[in-house]
Amino acid sequence: MPEGIENGGAVEPGFEGPPDYFGLRWGPPRIVVTRRGERQLSRATNVTRAFERAWNIAPDEFSEAGYAWERGSVLFWERRDLDRASLQRLIDSLPERAAQAQVEAARLEQERRERQAREQAEREERERVYIEAARVAARVSLRERRWSWAKAALVAEAEELLARPDLDRSDAVRLLDLVDQAGRNVARSEQRTAVAHEPEMARAEDPEIQAAALAGVRHVTGFDADWASLQNGVGWSKATTCDGHVLAGLDRLTVEQTSHALRLLRVHQRQLPPRLILALFAPRGPAPEQATLSLSPAA
Repeated sequence: MPEGIENGGAVEPGFEGPPDYFGLRWGPPRIVVTRRGERQLSRATNVTRAFERAWNIAPDEFSEAGYAWERGSVLFWERRDLDRASLQRLIDSLPERAAQAQVEAARLEQERRERQAREQAEREERERVYIEAARVAARVSLRERRWSWAKAALVAEAEELLARPDLDRSDAVRLLDLVDQAGRNVARSEQRTAVAHEPEMARAEDPEIQAAALAGVRHVTGFDADWASLQNGVGWSKATTCDGHVLAGLDRLTVEQTSHALRLLRVHQRQLPPRLILALFAPRGPAPEQATLSLSPAA
């Protein structure tokens, strides 16, 4: 009877008992009939670190040899035809397998670290690109459409953020939000000036007045260097600056846009040269035929 069988357990003919490996102490065996035939089942009274290491290296092969590790117990389902020489070779291969496993674990760990480093670098690059895009968008908007920001406080906030060398993502999000607000101001002006301003529609249908109105809004815009931030009587007011700049940036005005240009220019006509005031707001006389009739003597 091999060592490790305790409590006087008998070994059945054809069975040799569990192998004496890993410091396991075996309780008495018993015969169990399974679907795969008769087995002698032994249960270890302890679980050792040596067995845990061996099982973790080759669980499938140890299971094929008859070992099982379940519910905190080690079992050995012994077959009568157990190839003990093959089991011994498996045991002998464990040190080399353990070394190979360590090498593989080190390789996988290195790959994991390299992957993490790449992912971190990619995240940082995406952050850098996002932040730089926010900087560029804000600078372009402030340079080309500062008038669309509406409030001096928002311009000051953006300039303060742009001055930070350590601009982070939350700062960039705020910058883009400010740029979007300015863009929405422009969009509202575009929508507003595309709808007819009825009081000026009759005058706005004249192509000459359309051209004069475009010249007029461009003239006032040329004096709006402060983007309506100062009350100096020059350029557009806070209420008219966005619409004025939007109209001044167009190549030509539609009838509806001209009606709005006239609306704005009536407020700011003191800034217009006399020729434009005359072209835009001089009283419109009757048609030539009507004028001729009005001069004829009464019948």
